[in-house]
Amino acid sequence: MRRSTVVLFAVLSAVVLVLASCSSSSSTSSPAAGASSSSSGAGTITIGSDQANDHGTEDVTGQSSFEVEADNDDGFYFKPTVLTGSANQSITLEIKNEGTTQHNFSIDAQSVDVTLDPGKSQEVEVTFPASGTVEFYCSIHRSLGMAGELEVA
Repeated sequence: MRRSTVVLFAVLSAVVLVLASCSSSSSTSSPAAGASSSSSGAGTITIGSDQANDHGTEDVTGQSSFEVEADNDDGFYFKPTVLTGSANQSITLEIKNEGTTQHNFSIDAQSVDVTLDPGKSQEVEVTFPASGTVEFYCSIHRSLGMAGELEVA
């Protein structure tokens, strides 16, 4: 009797662990082709070697321009945090500083480096990589989670 109770307990414990691991979810998701938005974002995500404040993902495939918000109203972030597009797609991003402090938008691999005062905006031309991702960040607030990426869908 005691042996069957121990075996039953072990089996039930294993089932609980399997079910718990199946129910976990990722903080980011890739959007379906043509979708306008795939996540609203919450918490943090890893971008390169940075922990970024997640404010969603947006599919910009086929678009020639798009607006990205730089803000600090509930942490330092870009909204959306992840932009997905096509391989080698060029797009004009209007970076709008919606915050109360100066922000920056930088992409080292593309020699992009613009600094914006509160309430100001500036357009930058960027290109999605042939594959994978390219990181962008605020050089002023990167250590506070202000980073994002261009991701090939």
